[in-house]
Amino acid sequence: MFIQIIYITVLFIDTVKSIALAGKKGLSSQNYFVVFLLVSLGLELYGHYKMYIKEFDFAYLFNYYSIFLILFFYRFYETVFSKRLKRISLCIVIAILIYIGLFTKFYGENYENKLGILVCFYFIITALVWFYLRLKNFDEKKIIDDPHFWISCGILFWSIFFIFRSIPMFFLKDNDPVFLNILKTIQYCVNIVMYTIFYVALRKFDSTSKIQTQI
Repeated sequence: MFIQIIYITVLFIDTVKSIALAGKKGLSSQNYFVVFLLVSLGLELYGHYKMYIKEFDFAYLFNYYSIFLILFFYRFYETVFSKRLKRISLCIVIAILIYIGLFTKFYGENYENKLGILVCFYFIITALVWFYLRLKNFDEKKIIDDPHFWISCGILFWSIFFIFRSIPMFFLKDNDPVFLNILKTIQYCVNIVMYTIFYVALRKFDSTSKIQTQI
């Protein structure tokens, strides 16, 4: 599909921009965001290649990717949170990982939909907490100049739609597959918007030094 090509292209552009920024200013200049982009691009390219050759035995990889997302973004926000928030965030992550270990089949051959919901739950909580604290601790620096603002907007936007799509997914698969395919196409559009927002964040990382102030 054409929309898939656009999505991969935007993700590829983000990754190249991030690699260039890492080469110029170091990995820490973007809070290691390049790691997330490289893993995401690699998984997407592999998944689309497998679909192209009509092999669909890669869904389980997204289970491990979901766990990676939780751990990565814990580390990403941990660098700008206060010590108290770091402890709270760590407790939430540990609780989520325990739940995953006890109540999901993340090691199975199929994608575990619960993992996607957990990722969204963590993204929404983390992004909203960051917004609240950033606005509460107002300073002279414009919020739109903060790369974490754009990344928080991106993951919040993506999470809300992903939940909307995921919860009725199995019902729609049996009762309205046409609408489910429409939602799948819209999901690609949402991904494009998210990674476009991430590109803005990378430009902000490029034009400012790493934020040292904790909130």
